[in-house]
Formats: sequence, C-alpha cells, structure tokens
Amino acid sequence: MAEQHFCKVKVGGSTPLSGSKNKMPEDKLFCVGQKAFINKNGEVLVVNDPQLGLDFPGGKIEEGEFDFNESMKREVREETGLEIEIGDPFFSWYFKYPLGSRNYGKEVYLVGFKCKYVSGEVKISDEHSSFKWVNKNNYEVVKENSDYFRALEKYFED
Repeated sequence: MAEQHFCKVKVGGSTPLSGSKNKMPEDKLFCVGQKAFINKNGEVLVVNDPQLGLDFPGGKIEEGEFDFNESMKREVREETGLEIEIGDPFFSWYFKYPLGSRNYGKEVYLVGFKCKYVSGEVKISDEHSSFKWVNKNNYEVVKENSDYFRALEKYFED
C-alpha cells in the first residue's frame, strides 16, 4: 500500500499579536479518510473490521491522490467490489488507531458521505471479516459505543 497523504491542521492557541513573545503551537499531522454510507433500497452496508469492530467501506486518501471522489470509489471497489455514486458529506469524526491495530498511532480525520449503490455484488476484502445491510428499523443490531455508530445514527436521522 502506498504511503498515506498527510495534511496539516492547526491545533490549540490563537495567532499571537505582532511583537508578542508567544509561540504558535506546532501544526499537527493526520491522515484524511472517507467513509461511504452506501444506500441500496433503503439499506446501508456496514462491514466488520476484525480488530476494531464496526466500519464502513472507504479509507485513507493515498499519496498522490488529488481527486477525492475517485479515491473513495477506488477504496469502495477494492473493499467491496461495488460501484457507487458519491453524495453529500453528513458526518465527520476523529479516530486514533489503538495499540495492536495495523495502523497503530495514526490519527485520522474521517468524513462520512451519503452514497448510492450503482452496481456489483458485495465481495469483501481481507480487511473485513463480514458485512451486513441494515436499515432504519434494525441498525441497532450493530450498536457499539463509537463514533462509527454515531455516524450511522446520524445517517438514519436525516
């Protein structure tokens, strides 16, 4: 896998006034990731990460990728075999990979997008152990205390 593309974001503090002796905080580096909430006939595809639990197709934007839509379509195709149409972003969250995970220590700013199923049959990659289609009436079967689940709740609120 190619090295991940990093962005800079300012954290903490405010801009010092001219002549001030206060130093600006260092910029923080993090990965940017996209998650596809794929709607097919009123159901959304959820996948299970064997190490981390609830997940959605998508991933981190790779070095050299500048078309974020094509990046997301590539990730979804690689992870599920599906073709999608990308809609609007609706939820964002921060995630830091825990000890023991394959990306331990990486920090990711994630954006969830409402997407539409276009074609294909689900064939999950080795990154995930299972998948399930859930709808507004049964999505709580994948409930966990995570921002991933809060994103799914937000999806079905709208």
